[in-house]
Parts: sequence; structure tokens; C-alpha cells
Amino acid sequence: MSGAGQRSFGWETRFVQSVPLNPFWTGAIVATLIFASYLSCAAWNDLAVIVEIDGDPALSSDTWTALCMALLCWCILSIGEYSRRANLAEVRSLARLGIHADGERLATLEFGSTRASHLRATAFGLLGAVLGILFYALVYRPSGHPVLPGDMTLTNVWFLVLTLGLFAEIFRSLSFLRLHTNAFIRDIDDGLEIDLLDISKLDGLGRIALRGALPWFVTGTIVLLLLLGQNSTEYFLLLVAGLAASATTVFVLPMLRVHRLIDAAKKSELVRLRRAVADARDLFERGGGEADRVAARLAALLALEARVESAREWPLDISTMVRFALYLALPLGSWLGGAVVERVLDILTR
Repeated sequence: MSGAGQRSFGWETRFVQSVPLNPFWTGAIVATLIFASYLSCAAWNDLAVIVEIDGDPALSSDTWTALCMALLCWCILSIGEYSRRANLAEVRSLARLGIHADGERLATLEFGSTRASHLRATAFGLLGAVLGILFYALVYRPSGHPVLPGDMTLTNVWFLVLTLGLFAEIFRSLSFLRLHTNAFIRDIDDGLEIDLLDISKLDGLGRIALRGALPWFVTGTIVLLLLLGQNSTEYFLLLVAGLAASATTVFVLPMLRVHRLIDAAKKSELVRLRRAVADARDLFERGGGEADRVAARLAALLALEARVESAREWPLDISTMVRFALYLALPLGSWLGGAVVERVLDILTR
């Protein structure tokens, strides 16, 4: 395992840790400042922030897109650090139950990633920036944003910089996502002990997997919000599909691995118990003094068999399943949120 001195957090985590506020407030302040910077650029270029569509007030396409980009910045700063802190506490809680995390993964949560991981993430980020340029030039051009630098206004530059930065961040996160998911699966494969009489000990694994998926659910939801301000949707839908695939991967792969281990342990234990039940039944049916002695053991074996057979095979408690259902409802909530914004504008401009 690499020592703490050879590890470091990304700039996002270091920034959030340097601010004496919780991650959500830090992200909210940064997102507000970013959106305010857009409003300043729009005012400089004399662009309308609120327009009329079919006689009703609404945010302009550019303003709506800028608001969603600011929300993406909030997601990157806040939810990533929240997930890291919560998962570190969860890993320590699991350790007290006898479920130990791989030393490499624990060091990553406590001290950050290795230099090699950061270099790999930087390469992914550069790839993301290149794709961001292509996305801006070919797909995202609200109100006909010019592509050539000489034709750009201050607002155009703002959109270009934010697009490149967000794509770079998403791809950097993809690099770390792959490493963290692989490490999580190694934790599960390497010596995870299954207690069929108390599966709830493993519920923390489900919560960790769900928190890993949360940033991708939220990012995909915000990208869906972006669609409200765009004329072309097919490329955005591809982006949403990719984010949804990331969320699904980081949640489903570890859960499937744990499920298979529980299922295998359950089948093995049931085979052993049923063999013991059959032996005890044979002795009981022979009668005599031996039958009296084995009766209590047979009853205990049957009760234990029923208990093992009813044991759940997924490390997901009710609260985790409710959270997952709420995450799945986020896209619907995003569209409802867009409708609420339009309604507020309508009230304020009357």
C-alpha cells in the first residue's frame, strides 16, 4: 500500500476541505458565483436574461444553460466530497463488524489517490476537454454561438470555458470511478465473510455502492435539465445515456458480486443443513432412546434451515432501496423543477 505521503486528493477535494463550510454550502456558493459571472457577461454583451415565449416570461436559452452548468459545478464539488466522507465513515463502521476494506482502497478514501492515478485522470481529463471542444462546436451552439475565436463575445468565451472544464471533470471522474469500482469489487472478493443469520451486517456495502452512483445520477439529471434550453437533443441524450450507464455500473456490479457470494453461501449451507436434517430424521424414525435424544436436535436443525432459507440475498436494507427509488425519480423531479422555475418567473414578472 502506498503511504499517505505518496497520495493526494484532487483539486476539487482540496478546495472543499480548505473552506470552513460543509461541502453542500461550498458548492452552492461556487455555483452562485459561476452563474453570477454569466449574468455579468450577459449584461456586458447586452443579452436578455428573461425573454417572452408565446407571451409568457421564461429564461433565455443561454441563461437556462448557464444555470444548469452552474449546478453541474455544484455537483462536482459537493456530492463527490460528501460521498467520500460518508463512505470513509461507512468503511470504518463495517470494520467494527469484522468486514475490512482493502488497505489500498482505505488509503484512497483517507489520503487520496496515487500519483499514477492522478496522471491517468489527467489524461482522461485532456480527452474530455477535446471532446468538450467538439461538443461546443458541433452540438451545443445555443442562439448560434460562433466557433471561431475572433467572432466570440465574452459570453461565448464563458460557455466555451465552462463546456471544456465540465467535460474534463466528467472524464477525470470516469477514470477514478473505474479504479474505485475495481477496488470495491476486490474488497468483496477477498475474504468477505457471509453471516447468513445476520445479512444486515453487509447493508453498508449497498450504501457505499449507492453513494458511488449518486454523483452520476445527479449529473445525468442536470444534463436532462439542459435539454429544456436546447433545440437539438440527440447528442445530449447520448451523454445522459453514458452518465446513466456509469451510475448503473458503479451500483450494480458490486451488488451483483455480493449477491452471488450470499447465494453461493446460502446454497452451500442449505445443502449441509439438509444433509444433517436427513441424518437426524433417520435416527428419529428408528425410535428408541436415540429418537428422544435426537428430537431436539432435529427441531433445531429444521428451524435453522428455515431461517437460512429465508435470509435475503442482497445487501440492501429498506432505507437503501428507498434512496435508490428516489435517485431513479430525480429525472422526473428535474423536469418538475424546470416547470417550477418558469412558474416563479411568471409570478415575478406580472
